[in-house]
Amino acid sequence: MPGYATGRALPERASAAVAEPDGTALDPDVEFWGLLYLDPLLELRLLTEEPAARAELAPGAPPPGADLSAAALALTEDAVLRGLLEQGGTGEDFAAAVAAVLTTPDCRAFLRAPAARAETDALARAFVAEAVRRRTERAGPAPALDGTARDAAVDRITALLPGTGAGTHRGPVTRRVKRLAGVLALRLASAQAVKRRSALTDAAHPAAGDVLLYLARGEAIREAVAGAVRAAEPPVVLLAHSLGGIASLDLLVLRPLPEVELLVTVGSQAPFLYELGALPSLEHGSPLPAHVPRWLNVYDRRDLLGYVGAGVFPGRVEDVAVDSRQPFPLSHSAYWRNPELYRVLARELP
Repeated sequence: MPGYATGRALPERASAAVAEPDGTALDPDVEFWGLLYLDPLLELRLLTEEPAARAELAPGAPPPGADLSAAALALTEDAVLRGLLEQGGTGEDFAAAVAAVLTTPDCRAFLRAPAARAETDALARAFVAEAVRRRTERAGPAPALDGTARDAAVDRITALLPGTGAGTHRGPVTRRVKRLAGVLALRLASAQAVKRRSALTDAAHPAAGDVLLYLARGEAIREAVAGAVRAAEPPVVLLAHSLGGIASLDLLVLRPLPEVELLVTVGSQAPFLYELGALPSLEHGSPLPAHVPRWLNVYDRRDLLGYVGAGVFPGRVEDVAVDSRQPFPLSHSAYWRNPELYRVLARELP
């Protein structure tokens, strides 16, 4: 498990960042995005601490925030922003998300507040978070959403909206958000899990269910992978995500396939199953057979379904960390829009 030695004990209070053994830290902004995906209007409410007084408008005068609303509705006319939204995976949902946020009472209160002109980046995050929420609730495979492109889109939206951009929320409001995140994580975890059991199950069951199905009836899946290897022109690289990494490793352990020169697993549970004694092809404590090719294992620290392998297979696995800047469960599918992954592959693939 990535960071296992440093993550076994819960801190008494949430810190600004979680330190890693190499001195790096998890970015608290990413954990903040996890809250925004659940409640895109959270930050707007925090910035609107008290309802703004309704001032009498002169005849014909536009209401407060009218220029912000108009500029927001025109955002998709910007080609640069459209490209960033497409890269981030939210292009189809963004226009509807903007309209939905603007019509909420929370957003209308924010637009009337003095903070609105100085905190347009908060409005930008609300738009993007709502677009992500809409995208993830659509039926179909889990979307690959790039956190770096998401952040660039927020910066572009902030630049396009009238106002001064990022304001003072990085002080007291950010501290309040971090405290809220700490409370949710450390004090209300059980209650939140009960309340959100359906959502959590929906998020976790595709990967967990696939693994359980494979453990019960994995032979046909391994044969499908073997058929793909036979059909490919050598040298062959097996690139496998999640359960695919388990099936590919099992196949390579059970039979020599000399045409496969490299195994690349991405967000895979194979090392964890081995340590549990549940990997079908290899009993815990047994080394990898010599015929298993070089193995590159890519993981994201925030992907709770991705594990490291160098500790359980010393000298046989190279673990490579990437950062999608997405909280779990989005981090499990975000690899495929992450430029870091493709830089890793570009160094390795023939």
